[in-house]
Amino acid sequence: MSDSETELLVERMQSLGESFRRLRLAENVSQETLAARADVGLSTLKRLERGEGCNLSALVQLLESLAYADQFESFFAQLAENASKRDSSLPESRRRASSPRPRESR
Repeated sequence: MSDSETELLVERMQSLGESFRRLRLAENVSQETLAARADVGLSTLKRLERGEGCNLSALVQLLESLAYADQFESFFAQLAENASKRDSSLPESRRRASSPRPRESR
């Protein structure tokens, strides 16, 4: 990963963390209360809000505790549907990614 790609990833993670923080605050829930409700460690929630990430399971538990898990699931379902529409020639059954192509030497 190049430096610019790493920088972009860090910025996106920080933006997502800040968005999650605003979501929690809009629900008027403290970090301690949310972590306890979601049955995740307080440090996990703090890392997420700082943009340092967390595992998918913890994220879903946190969103479930805020009653936003359905929207999160719908978001990914919509992304998958849009991606499928881009290549409508693929069968509707389970699709697999093709094997990576070898990189050309430069």
